[in-house]
Amino acid sequence: MGELPDDFADNLARILDPDDHEAAAEIIEAATMLDDVGLRRFLQLFAARVRCSDGPVTAEEIRAFLQQAARARR
Repeated sequence: MGELPDDFADNLARILDPDDHEAAAEIIEAATMLDDVGLRRFLQLFAARVRCSDGPVTAEEIRAFLQQAARARR
């Protein structure tokens, strides 16, 4: 897999709720600790949310994606 684009962080910041950047970063970091299946599920949930709505993504939404992804392997 290649490296992330140079503007990845800027693009991510644009879709996140400005009040939730720090919390979102912590949740996304926690998602990187998931196994491959869980991380894939987390990213699928996140991507689907971004595709279906133009509104900013909140930390609460990202936290729910992490919880769903973590349960996916149980």
